[in-house]
Amino acid sequence: MAEAQRKFVGLPLSVASPVDLGRLIRELEAIDNALMQLGLRSGGEAPKLPKTTILMDQTIEMNKLNLLQGEDRKSLMLFLVSIREKAPRLHMSFSADPSEKFISDLILWLRKSVHPLVLLTIGLQPNIGAGCMVRTTNKYFDFSLNKELAKNREMLMEKLRADQVAAMPQPQAVPVEPVAAPGGSA
Repeated sequence: MAEAQRKFVGLPLSVASPVDLGRLIRELEAIDNALMQLGLRSGGEAPKLPKTTILMDQTIEMNKLNLLQGEDRKSLMLFLVSIREKAPRLHMSFSADPSEKFISDLILWLRKSVHPLVLLTIGLQPNIGAGCMVRTTNKYFDFSLNKELAKNREMLMEKLRADQVAAMPQPQAVPVEPVAAPGGSA
């Protein structure tokens, strides 16, 4: 069993979240059941692999597996279940939905820098303004603009007051003409 797990390269970038991993596990269970049923019905005839999703296709190709082989299916299932149970998980919240390219680049960086099997869940929190918040199983990091503004509130308020005072029009001295006294001659 340990030898079978050693041959796995990893997960494709499109398998980024625990939800994607769950889909892969359910699909593999369905494929295994379908192939067992086809094998029982067909007698000695070789069964044909059912249609698979892009996620499964990428996983099969990346790890060089043949799902027609029962041992490959079993070892892939063990691999996927062990990832679900042991892989590090991150939850990142943004103020808006990040693009697919951004998520792909982020997953690539996380898998190179943090852990090759890290799983990422994306959340939305519109109140953070810009930046993000990152949560792991035991840590929390706030990289939001909201936090930075709150941290520097006093300095920001001083600058705003100084700019407001500088922008106010200053009273200017108006030349006053001498007024002649009544009844006097000039």
